Amino acid sequence: MSNVDALTASSPEDLGVSTSAHTEIVRWLSATTHADYREPLAALCTLALSGDAQARADLADAFAGPLPIGTGGRRGLVGPGPNRINTVVLRETIEGLLQAMRAEGVPMRVAVAFDTRRDSHPFAHVVAGQLATAGVEVLLIDAPRPTPQLSFVVRAHDCGAGIVISASHNPPSDNGIKIYGPDGAQVLGARDRALMTGIRAAMVAPLPAIDPAQADRIRVLPLTETDGAYHAFVRDQGVAPADALASSGLAAVFTPLHGVGHTAVVPALEGTGVRVHLVDRQCDPDGGRFSTVDSANPESPESMTLGATLADEVGAQVVIATDPDADRLGALARGADGALAPIDGNRLAVIMLDHVLRHGPRPDNGWVLTTVVTSALIGIMARAAGVEVVDDLLVGFKHHAGMMAEQPERTVVFGCEESHGFMRGDHVHDKDGAVAARLLVEAAALAHGQGKTLFDVLDDIWLRHGYHRERTENLYAYGAAGREAIATLMKQLRAEPPTAFGGLDVIDVIDRLEPRGTGSATRDLPSNVLIYELAGEHQGRRATCRLAVRPSGTEPKAKVYALAGSEGGLDAAGLAAAKGQIDGIVDAVLADARARAEAAMSSRQGS
Repeated sequence: MSNVDALTASSPEDLGVSTSAHTEIVRWLSATTHADYREPLAALCTLALSGDAQARADLADAFAGPLPIGTGGRRGLVGPGPNRINTVVLRETIEGLLQAMRAEGVPMRVAVAFDTRRDSHPFAHVVAGQLATAGVEVLLIDAPRPTPQLSFVVRAHDCGAGIVISASHNPPSDNGIKIYGPDGAQVLGARDRALMTGIRAAMVAPLPAIDPAQADRIRVLPLTETDGAYHAFVRDQGVAPADALASSGLAAVFTPLHGVGHTAVVPALEGTGVRVHLVDRQCDPDGGRFSTVDSANPESPESMTLGATLADEVGAQVVIATDPDADRLGALARGADGALAPIDGNRLAVIMLDHVLRHGPRPDNGWVLTTVVTSALIGIMARAAGVEVVDDLLVGFKHHAGMMAEQPERTVVFGCEESHGFMRGDHVHDKDGAVAARLLVEAAALAHGQGKTLFDVLDDIWLRHGYHRERTENLYAYGAAGREAIATLMKQLRAEPPTAFGGLDVIDVIDRLEPRGTGSATRDLPSNVLIYELAGEHQGRRATCRLAVRPSGTEPKAKVYALAGSEGGLDAAGLAAAKGQIDGIVDAVLADARARAEAAMSSRQGS
């Protein structure tokens, strides 16, 4: 009897898994469509049979159920099993997409892109082969390129869908697939539901084999063509006067964190006159290992440690970083003391919006798009400038894109969300790290030319519009137990509504699962988000705060947000006082909310 025969003859108890998981394990060990994963799965099963606790836990999780269909796609650990990213799961996802495309009647033309992650290149070719086998025309960008460039290509080539193989800034053990609709946006609403229905049907249907004879349906796009058009669009989003940029004397450091960002950010900064220094070690894709960082997430200041070192060596005033698929931007900037300090996503958005409102055109049909958990200062600034704002969107730029689809005659002056995502213009329907890099570097250059820092820019904004502070806590919870813990948290908050947080009373609760009536299909979409409006006394003064709690759509965590702000029209003393009060409010509310959330989640994880 072979090793595989012995494993298939084992019982669920032998492997330490459920009966349903055992049935799936046997199928994966036996089916020809799963043959590529037979050896690593057999090795894991052998360890589980020996009683290895970690192997049993990994096996149980890998076969705990299908990999969740999250924000416009699926992402997770790479490996065998239906709860992992592998060629089987990717091909099933493609079959689901094909079903949804046929039902919608969109062009059977799909653009495919990939990043520098482990297996991204071969995964992209498997996806292209599955599409071609089904008779689809495939437009393949056959070199690592940014996710927003895929959005641009989908629209430029009248595609019915787009696919990116990426897991963004997830750990190096992960990969994933992002799916875009014909509008160049991650799927939303009815399109999202159709995709989910199609994927679930494909999971239980026979998986068609890839036919190499159909490879001529795959057209590799010339990089000079696709890069040139996209880079021109990005540069066009700049708004600063060219002469002021050229004379600024700004120097910047850029790192793509082992991803694709340098393919777009470097061209984006052409013509600015800014000296750009690259972190060479992090321009190396590094086989998807991200070996120089603990996390390739530009939201984390630690990801820019090498950039900060280089900035000190070359005398740069700003450090910018994009995540591996280059749709997010993080930054460090020098303060008055000459030291580099991080600027969070909300404040980067405020700086960019101020820059656009000061120097960019204000079309009559322009608007600003942002989310319900992004700084209220975005809406305040835009309205003060006479620009229409939608500021109650759910998290995820698919909702920005949903508004763009509802009102295509409008022009996006600026769009943002707190998690370091920013957009401008109408041809990329997603967040774009290269566009953000252009705007932020322009703002930094103009400030530097006037002897100011980006922190001075923030102070100027706060004096006019009020001091604002926002903080987010990420409560990680892994595996099936973690998912149950996060679900328990949300259920408990609804079943036992809190009356206060951090000494402030709950005066209103907005449950985004409840029906809304704004008249906009996008704004009225339901989501598992709870928003608490708080008010009361803090340090002897009237205080308000917004608190929001939601599960992440892409990572194993719950997110807790606290946002507060003061009135505008401040002088220097008033700003100093506002900073102390608002910081205290946000810290107190967030600490209380985090403690309650952790208690609810740990009670479930420990049960």
